[in-house]
Amino acid sequence: MERVGEVLQIRLGPERPADDGDGLGRTTLGWRPGMSEDEAWQAGRGIWKFNADRALSQDEVQIIDTAGTVLAVAKITGISKHGTRYALEGDLLRGDPRVGRPTTGPHLSRNPVTYL
Repeated sequence: MERVGEVLQIRLGPERPADDGDGLGRTTLGWRPGMSEDEAWQAGRGIWKFNADRALSQDEVQIIDTAGTVLAVAKITGISKHGTRYALEGDLLRGDPRVGRPTTGPHLSRNPVTYL
């Protein structure tokens, strides 16, 4: 499936415990082998420092692991503010054919969030 429009890409590091009081109620953050698309979406949708207007101008978000494998794809529908950071709101595209495959847009940034 060819990507259409602009894509926000979020790269997850290895799974680790979340801080107490995580704004999304998560107990862990990051990626682990075997996680579902839903788990990848919950891990990857926030909470990040990014330009809210630019994020909202993107059509989709790809959640990827450090090797560049797509873990989840979602249509961006909004954002929520958490202090000085944001979380994405969106519709997870379960079963998207890109999941489980290498991303076609390499993540060249050192930061976890980039725009393709």
